Amino acid sequence: MSWHNGDSFEQFAILTPRLIIVPTTTAISFNSYRALYSELHANPEFCQMGFGPHFPARTWNDDETREIIQTRDIERCWQKRGLGDFAVGLRGPSTFDSDIQSTQNGGFTVLRGNDYTRVAGLNNTDLTAFEWVAYAGLRDATTTSMPPRESGDPALPSWDEMIELRYGVSPKFWGQGIVQEASKAIMQWSVDERGVKRFIAETERENSRSAKVLQKLGFKLSDTNYWKEPSELEWERAAK
Repeated sequence: MSWHNGDSFEQFAILTPRLIIVPTTTAISFNSYRALYSELHANPEFCQMGFGPHFPARTWNDDETREIIQTRDIERCWQKRGLGDFAVGLRGPSTFDSDIQSTQNGGFTVLRGNDYTRVAGLNNTDLTAFEWVAYAGLRDATTTSMPPRESGDPALPSWDEMIELRYGVSPKFWGQGIVQEASKAIMQWSVDERGVKRFIAETERENSRSAKVLQKLGFKLSDTNYWKEPSELEWERAAK
């Protein structure tokens, strides 16, 4: 399936029991999602837990936030592999018609075509009304986050075995399983539709919260040392 044609991307949404999950190729246009993304990266507690000293908290205005999402995620990730970040929003129990026909797989639903249009409404009017509380993403780590390979380093596996899971959730919603629910859905979506074979992740050693999320998703500690950061733990999980 083609996901990118010039400046146009496939439009779709993933539904889970509690969440609506929309690729940032669409969500970049939502004021509320850009505000969430900026708010998270300006929060010292969030940045310290998620990134340690590698990414201190910083404040971006709306134009800067849009540019960062465009260059770091859409251009580097979605355009290259058809993978990237997703905006994660809360859905109510009666948000969607019960007769929507779409792909059902493992506890999530993918909406496309007429089904997506019914949810999105004209000019995304309906999508902007959701409360966006997190992001969850998958990216080819070989072209995004891996440090340069040096002489003597072992060769990296193929890109479809180097898909990095990343996520961030508003502190107001910590401990509610939102990242786990969203990540499980997008991981299975990537296996079904992008042929992903293996996932990897990294956490700060002190970040026990993220470690527990990864363990619940089936990740195990690895000794790969891809990122070459003594302050970090590395994780992996084969696709199912």
